[in-house]
Amino acid sequence: MADITNVESEEDLQAQIEEIEALSSIYGDEWCVIDEASRIFCIKISSDAEEQKMTACLQIILPPDYPSTAPPIYQINAAWLRGSERAKLANSLEDIYVEHAGESILYLWVERIRDFLVEKSCSSES
Repeated sequence: MADITNVESEEDLQAQIEEIEALSSIYGDEWCVIDEASRIFCIKISSDAEEQKMTACLQIILPPDYPSTAPPIYQINAAWLRGSERAKLANSLEDIYVEHAGESILYLWVERIRDFLVEKSCSSES
């Protein structure tokens, strides 16, 4: 039994390392490592709209059994994000996790948040 657990945790760690390297190369300076040993990361996400630019910071903690059996633990930091909009965004991230259970999902989460920011900035402009 212990051997299976060790193999799974090594596979999870390898998947996390590969995902972090990919995100770091995709997002560059927007991606930051808060505590590598504790697997805590943060990414600043912005809508690309110049007039009504909206940003949010996604903080992520990767549990040892992510991605095989556990979702990332996350917090979205954005002063303007409240109530039903925060719940709507959280629900869409949870839907992505459920649809892609056992897979690396951080890129999908970041892009979903970016889409949300773009929609929000477009609706603010009109």
